[in-house]
Amino acid sequence: MKKLLLPLLVAPVLAFGQVKSGAVYSEHPALTAVEAMNAAFCSGDLEAYESYFDPNVKIWSVGDREPHGLERDLEISNWWKENFTVSITRAEGVTPDVIKFKDNKKGVWVMDWTEFTAINKKSGDTVSTWFHDEYFVNNDNKITMWFSYYNTNDFGAQIQNSFGAHRNGRVYDEHPYIESVEAVVNGWVEGKPDVMESYFAEDATFYRLGDGQDYRGISLAERKKKWESGINSTSERIMEVYGYPDAIRYEKGEGGWEVLSWWNITNVDKESGEEFKGFIHMSHSFNDERKISREVIWIDWITE
Repeated sequence: MKKLLLPLLVAPVLAFGQVKSGAVYSEHPALTAVEAMNAAFCSGDLEAYESYFDPNVKIWSVGDREPHGLERDLEISNWWKENFTVSITRAEGVTPDVIKFKDNKKGVWVMDWTEFTAINKKSGDTVSTWFHDEYFVNNDNKITMWFSYYNTNDFGAQIQNSFGAHRNGRVYDEHPYIESVEAVVNGWVEGKPDVMESYFAEDATFYRLGDGQDYRGISLAERKKKWESGINSTSERIMEVYGYPDAIRYEKGEGGWEVLSWWNITNVDKESGEEFKGFIHMSHSFNDERKISREVIWIDWITE
């Protein structure tokens, strides 16, 4: 009896688990309108392009919290027309879908997957990306809503590169490597050379420029002796950040991380109590073990 009861209990779930909510079409007037709109965009016929939209269309792109309207979209389209030769294609085997939900009497959804390719008219460079677009097309075959998805970071970098604005990395104002540099600075202020040393690789190199006490390529052990000497000869060391440090992830060449920072510095001589003020710029490179592999500092002491 138990064996019979279980199929009887499951049968209603199977019967009612799949509910048809609409129909999917591979051919439809709404799809024809979307394809004609794309063709008008590629040809630069903005008057024809505009005709496929409802005047109150709402358009979202990746990351948008608020939609933009037709006027803004025409400005963007005109920019593409002036700067690029554009084509929109589908790869073999990729087909759009038109979905008609039975409870929606106002229109249909067109789901499309296309490859966008554009050639910069000045440089000849090519930019391309895949788009997934979702259009709501009303019963008059006018687009009233448009959602567009694509890789914004990659596509944006391609566009910049095509104009000669080649990006070589990213800049961060908050990062663990910035915290490491700040810890080294705090170690100096608090008179803790061992703490400072712990953030550096054993084979780290050091360079100092700008104040006549220049040194180049000294070892970590030699650098620690200089920290100890400076700490022992001062009663107070003040480091006040100027602006904020930047952590830069370089992409070209071997790449790597660099932290740039700027500081107002005050050292108080232990014997005389005299204050020595200056400005210091530091650049710290990091290796794959997240240790500082190179330190370059430039110091300008203020003389009255």
